Amino acid sequence: MAAANELPSTAGPYGLQTLAEPVFPTLDIVFVHGLTGNRETTWTHKTTRTFWPSDLLPKDLPNARILTFGYDADVIRALDAASSNSLRDHGKSLAHELAMNKMRARAIDRPTFFVAHSLGGLVCEQGLLICRNAAEAHLNALLDAVKGIIFLGTPHAGSDLAKWGNVLTGIASIFSKPNRDILRVLTPGSEMLAAVQQDFHTMLDTRRDIGKKMKIFCFYEEYRVASVGEIVPKHSAILPGYESQSIHSNHMGMARFTGLDDGGYIMVSGRLWLWAQQLEQSPAQLPKEREKRIEYSGTVNMMGSGSIFQGDANIGSLNLGRTDAASRNL
Repeated sequence: MAAANELPSTAGPYGLQTLAEPVFPTLDIVFVHGLTGNRETTWTHKTTRTFWPSDLLPKDLPNARILTFGYDADVIRALDAASSNSLRDHGKSLAHELAMNKMRARAIDRPTFFVAHSLGGLVCEQGLLICRNAAEAHLNALLDAVKGIIFLGTPHAGSDLAKWGNVLTGIASIFSKPNRDILRVLTPGSEMLAAVQQDFHTMLDTRRDIGKKMKIFCFYEEYRVASVGEIVPKHSAILPGYESQSIHSNHMGMARFTGLDDGGYIMVSGRLWLWAQQLEQSPAQLPKEREKRIEYSGTVNMMGSGSIFQGDANIGSLNLGRTDAASRNL
């Protein structure tokens, strides 16, 4: 089991960073870190230094534009007042920055997946709720573009992560004014967390009813953290009615992988690969920018081999990754 000192400061760059950008991307994948992480260290293995969204994922999903989002979720930073931003503030920043990024890339309707760790899952949920209620069309369009979310240890029903954070906050308060608002949201029984979850489930149900079902997959941790215990228990990390699976690690390790053969990476990347394949096999899901580049002639091959779109010039061939991706990742 890992020690509690695995919890780092979130000090680092904020906002969106592009990690991979193919010439003709067919989807966007956005990573969102959790409590006291940042947009790089959360996803970087401490021993191998593998930053898997950049070092590994483009090999399996070469047609994906990959981004990582950073925000201030620090509760223990000393000698400086921690950010007073709330969960809603972080969700709003994610929604506005990503929508504008996609607009400037002329890709607002490009299918988008989120991979969110811990508190990052709640930030994603809040961001999508803001998009749903927004008066601006580009924010509404971002919600329509989001086709799936992978949650890694997200405390949908509260978590002892708040208890852990409160201990650290108490120590840090000797030096600084910590952000306790974030921790109150994570506490089991939090009214704000319950409201976010209720609104998010209502949104999922509504989108399913109008034929815009959003894919959801939840991963939960198998191991406790030494001297702290279980951070996000299984019952909090899963969403009723959606698939879930454990990752053979603790709360921090479940977001960090050693390489292509790491069991956790195979499960998470395999889910993304499967969703990407399903999108590519459904012409109705293709973004408008790609529809304009493809002339539909001849027959459509849905058997998963060769070019998906076949015609006189055999145009529109899509690459979903290495040839062994299906057998290795599923």
